[in-house]
Amino acid sequence: MFADTDPALPRVLAMIDARAGEIVEFASAFIQQRSINPDLEPNPEAERPAQAWLHRQLEEAGAFTAVDSWEEAPNRPNVVAVRAGAGGGRSLTWAAHTDVVPVSPEQAAQWSGAGPFSGEVRDGKLWGRGASDMKGAIAAYVMAARIIHDTGITLRGDLLLAQASGEESGRRDIGCNTILERGYRSDLAIFPEPSNFAIYPTIKGELYFRLTVPGKSTHICNRHLVAQALPHGVERPGVSAIDNMLKYQLAILELERQWLLWRTNPNVPAGGMFININTIQAGTSLTSIPDSCEVTGSLLFYPDLTADEVMTEIRAAIDRVTAGDAWLRDHPPVLDLPLDAGSAAPWVKEPVNMAFDDPAVLTILAAHEAVTGKVPDRETSPFVCDANFWFPLGQPSLVYGVGDPSWGIHGTNEHLPVADLIKATKTFAAVTLAWCGVA
Repeated sequence: MFADTDPALPRVLAMIDARAGEIVEFASAFIQQRSINPDLEPNPEAERPAQAWLHRQLEEAGAFTAVDSWEEAPNRPNVVAVRAGAGGGRSLTWAAHTDVVPVSPEQAAQWSGAGPFSGEVRDGKLWGRGASDMKGAIAAYVMAARIIHDTGITLRGDLLLAQASGEESGRRDIGCNTILERGYRSDLAIFPEPSNFAIYPTIKGELYFRLTVPGKSTHICNRHLVAQALPHGVERPGVSAIDNMLKYQLAILELERQWLLWRTNPNVPAGGMFININTIQAGTSLTSIPDSCEVTGSLLFYPDLTADEVMTEIRAAIDRVTAGDAWLRDHPPVLDLPLDAGSAAPWVKEPVNMAFDDPAVLTILAAHEAVTGKVPDRETSPFVCDANFWFPLGQPSLVYGVGDPSWGIHGTNEHLPVADLIKATKTFAAVTLAWCGVA
């Protein structure tokens, strides 16, 4: 698999070692460029500072045929760099997101060292928001591409580096999907999300929903007239929305139980498909029977299913409750599934379902082993990402990255070992050479 790249790979690896300090400096400086997702914490600059900085770095490197940038929302640019190949090879996209989640006041107070946006190197680790998720990965593949160029190697296939905004809030409408719409497609897209060098050919699907169940408000002293039998002709003064919601919650729990008992996937551990109620809000008064109850929930489902198949089962479970209740038949609930279904970016992510022995997977496996001497794990991703948006649009996609969710991602003291940053630069370079081919 490395017949064409054997002469090139040792030269690239040697230069990566020689420029290790530069790689760390690049990643550190990148972390210092702000890119907090404004959907999660309003801020006027949004992702622009980091994307603008990265755009300049890509242009000044002289390693790319073209560097493109555009905005679908103010101050939320996307950046793509292209290195055209000589022809006869396969094209590759390294696809990532530049936005990061906020650092809460509590997290900031607990953060050790110089702070969450310092990019400091301490105790053999690179620290800061985005170190593992995923500015470290971007630094690794950018420097890998630059070093391939500086070594004088010409690739056969095109190499694309694509950096989207808005991933942390699922904004495919302004971010990742606009990259495909702009024509930047390839034979393979690798999302270097924090997999700690495992290959994730499959990713579960993800859905969110909102269920609003009605009731009829009355004074709490009328509870006996709400919950007990009444004589003929006596009008019931109220209906508890919370009592009604309980019926739907029990139905959701039963649906989950059926999934746990009867649904399996060869690449997912048992019990990997589940549904959960995450928030609940009911009533407005301490002394009134509630006239409305609203919940939001989420679910993850197996890679071999589609969102439509799963949503059909959820709707059927809700409809059975409604059909079996005399009052609810005339006052049905409102189910928003997927959440914000009428918006430009409803909360649904289709699964990624690439074969574990796909040529792309085997190429990454061989490249990683050539650099490290170890065979990486092949697993189903425990998280979702922008690959879930690209795969159903016909763009072959998988996850293979650096960093780990346990290293402070979305929390306090996010970090990335410097040794892993350098290893990622090497393995990303090896994958690029192997997949694209060397002219």
